[in-house]
Amino acid sequence: MTYLRIIAAIVVGTVLGLLSQQAAAEEKVKNTMAATSEKMTARASRDMREGKAFTAADAEFLRRPLASQLVTVNPGGTPQLTVMWFRYEDGSLLFTTTTDRIKFRNQQKDARAVFSVVDPTNMYKWVVVHGKLSVDNRDPAAFYQGLADHYLAGDALEAWRKTAVMDKRTVLRLTPTKVRTMGIAQK
Repeated sequence: MTYLRIIAAIVVGTVLGLLSQQAAAEEKVKNTMAATSEKMTARASRDMREGKAFTAADAEFLRRPLASQLVTVNPGGTPQLTVMWFRYEDGSLLFTTTTDRIKFRNQQKDARAVFSVVDPTNMYKWVVVHGKLSVDNRDPAAFYQGLADHYLAGDALEAWRKTAVMDKRTVLRLTPTKVRTMGIAQK
């Protein structure tokens, strides 16, 4: 009788485990299908625009807390890419870095840079900016704190406050010479 109970417990445990695995697999398929559905419906527009300045619709898109890529030119002419926080302000893009980082040294020798940002929910909605970097003389610590407040909240913001490097910090301004966009509906 004890053996039967042990065998029954093993069988019931196995069946419950299999049911749990099946439920998890079904949930994963459901989530994948939902993501696929989002991907297929995310292409609202493939309209492209090119100009020398941002439009109001571009500015609205750029005010979102999106991860961007900033490309500077290394001394040998190769690109140096960094994922960056940024802020749109009065027709320019602002970033912060420290003066001992390669992107700062690069902009001191060659001010040319390229910025790009893609909507994380729609890869057909993006902005690419070619321009010139310069040092902006505002308070870099206050600017960095403002960026953190824009991008982070709660525990992530608290963790940032404990590890943020404020020494040797500066603010860089990218002034556009060419702006290209896709998928941003112009109003």
